Amino acid sequence: MAECEVTGRAEDGRAVIALAGYLAVDTVQQAEQRMRALRREHGEHVVLDLSGLRFLDSTGLSLLLRFYLAAEGREGSAVLAGPLGQEVLYVLQITHVDQRLTIHPTVADALASPPGHGNGVRGR
Repeated sequence: MAECEVTGRAEDGRAVIALAGYLAVDTVQQAEQRMRALRREHGEHVVLDLSGLRFLDSTGLSLLLRFYLAAEGREGSAVLAGPLGQEVLYVLQITHVDQRLTIHPTVADALASPPGHGNGVRGR
């Protein structure tokens, strides 16, 4: 059975939430619960570290979009950070999500940018 490990920490006033493994129909519910708990614990400005993510299906993509919109709705922010694996990057590109969400090449790059600073791709 595929798994999605979700870990998090506070850094520079943001919640850095790392996803590793497979974010798919059989893992998304548990991942979402853990992500919400980490956001509540560490704040509404979120960096989603996808560098360990190996697979992303439509339910996982939906979770990322919901998480992004929820952060904005609470006057927070959410950005993605890589480096992204080829399969994950392909899903983001084919759905044009890479044009909607900010993607930084690394977590360090994401943290170097002010929270909520613009949309668009910063690198991969």
